[in-house]
Parts: sequence; C-alpha cells; structure tokens
Amino acid sequence: QIEDPSFHAFTSKYDAWLQGKTRLTPQEMRGYLAFNDVHKADCAACHLSQPTKDGLPPLFTDTQYEALGVPRNPHIPANANPHYVDLGLCGPFRTDLKDQTAYCGMFLTPTLRNVAQRPVYFHNGVYHSLQQVLDFYNFRDVQPGKVYPTVDGKVQKFNDLPAAYHANIDTIDPPLNRHRGESPAMTKQDMRDIIAFLHTLNDGWAPRPPPQ
Repeated sequence: QIEDPSFHAFTSKYDAWLQGKTRLTPQEMRGYLAFNDVHKADCAACHLSQPTKDGLPPLFTDTQYEALGVPRNPHIPANANPHYVDLGLCGPFRTDLKDQTAYCGMFLTPTLRNVAQRPVYFHNGVYHSLQQVLDFYNFRDVQPGKVYPTVDGKVQKFNDLPAAYHANIDTIDPPLNRHRGESPAMTKQDMRDIIAFLHTLNDGWAPRPPPQ
C-alpha cells in the first residue's frame, strides 16, 4: 500500500490547487474556509488539510481514533439484537483492548480523499450522503431530535453506545462542543460550500480544455 501508486494518486483538483496549477471556484474556496474554520465545521482538526512539514500532500486524516456517537443503524442484521453493540477498538471483533474501556466506541478517523465517491459513511454505514454527515455534526448536540430517534417523547441520543461509555464521546472539539438550544455551527450555505470543496478531493481531476 505504501508503494502502489493507486493508493496515493494525489491527482485531485485540491492537489493541483496546492501546486498552483488551478484555482478553486468561489464556492469551493468558501467551503475550504468553512472546512478549516474552528467556528464552523472545523473538519481540519481531525482531517488534516495542509501539506506536511516535509512538503508531502495532506492525507486528510490524523490517523487517530474518535468516538462520535453516531446513531444506530437499524439495517445492520446484528443490530436486531438490542444487546449487540459494535464498540470499535474494544470489541467485539477486536479483543486485545477489550478491557481498555476508555477506548470503547472509538473508530479510526478516515481520510476524506475521494470521500464524495463513497456509498456509505461512518463505521456503521448509517448515512449515505455528505449532507447527512454534515447534518449529524451540525445538529448532534444543538438539535439532537434531528439526528436520533425519539421514543416515548425522549430523544435517544448516542443510542448506539451503552451509557457507561458516553464519557468517551467527543464533546470538546468544535462543532461538537455546543449544547442543546444553541445555534448550529454551519448554515445551509456553509454545508453546500463544504460539499463542493469535498468534491475537489476526488482523484482523477483534469483541467477542462479551453473552448474552441
């Protein structure tokens, strides 16, 4: 994987922009700024967007692990059993860290390269569009009823992780540090712009030929 060029093509429009070979559109640039803005999406806190110190292209991941508390996916057959839980680093598939409860619910931060081409998102595939992903980040804490199911009038927040491990969920990094009733970090336009920017991370970009 290190040597095979197919694993690190770095042929996206964003790579060309970093090399000074093209310009981002106004919408893509707005999305880039919102992507990096700590007061908006703050995606770059985990999905590093700047070249490395030795000048290598960014991988759009910090290769760390996070517990985000995404909703339970009812379409996973194993989830028909209410007692089944995918705890990520501490089980059930991985067993070497099963006693390290501080890691329960944590999953690897993925690269965002070619993210716009994925059919599903997050470890359990609960979402199928970038809009749904951004809605999760935007509303998880300020309007959780938009993200999680409601049972008997109560929103089932963090419904895919036992309460004993809720303390592992990230509530510090923006925009996940907001509270119920506060304004969402991103506007609808911010999210449209970020999605436009994320499309610049698709490999295989080529400049359009000049009109004849």
